[in-house]
Amino acid sequence: MRVVSFALGLVALSLAGCSQQPAAQAAQPLTQADAQAVLDNFAKALSSMDLQKIDEMYAADVVAFDPGKPERIGGKVALHVMNAQYVDMKFNHVEMPEPKFQILGPDLFIASGTAHFTGTDGKTKEGDVRYSEVFQKQPDGNWQSIHEHLDYPPKT
Repeated sequence: MRVVSFALGLVALSLAGCSQQPAAQAAQPLTQADAQAVLDNFAKALSSMDLQKIDEMYAADVVAFDPGKPERIGGKVALHVMNAQYVDMKFNHVEMPEPKFQILGPDLFIASGTAHFTGTDGKTKEGDVRYSEVFQKQPDGNWQSIHEHLDYPPKT
């Protein structure tokens, strides 16, 4: 009887091992094309002049540096104020050509380069900035900037 109980125990353990769920799938690697799509959405939000869409591109605990402000900007509320000032400038077209992407993992990357802003509402105006944006995929699947650093290119 002991042998039968032992054998049934081994069978039960073997079957339990076979019925376990496979290990969780590893996150898919982030590609340059994926990063470009996120940056394109970011530029589209900036071009929209829709403050809510722009705000949605930033994480709640975002840290930012703006060329017109000497201090670090921390958090979504402070960045909302900065974004509202940007919307008031009416730059309704943003180009971010030839960005450099540094993929740090499946949910994190840095985009850096120059951005050209054009405003065509009223008197046409233009401006350029250099940028570094750190994007992180959020638990809901959306990508948001967690760190932004902007400065003006040197005059040559």
